[in-house]
Amino acid sequence: MELDNNYRIVYDENNVILQFFEQQAKKQKDGSLVDFEFTENFYYPNMKTALNAFLSKSLHGSISVEAVLQEIRRVESIISNLK
Repeated sequence: MELDNNYRIVYDENNVILQFFEQQAKKQKDGSLVDFEFTENFYYPNMKTALNAFLSKSLHGSISVEAVLQEIRRVESIISNLK
C-alpha cells in the first residue's frame, strides 16, 4: 500500500513494514549506469505503530509550526483515503 512518493506499507509473516523507497542509479565497472530501487525497511508490530512512524518521519525536518500542521493534515488525508 503506497503512502506517498517515498513510503509504502508492506507485510511479512509477523510484521507491518514501513518501507522507504526511491529510484537510484548505480555506476557499473564499465562506466554505464543501471537504475535500481533503493529500499529501507522499518518493522512494526501493527498498522497503527507503522502509520505513527510514517507521521514522525514525515514531520522530520519541518521548520515551523505551520509546516508541521500542514504535514499532519496531509498525512491524515493519506491515512483516511487508504483502502
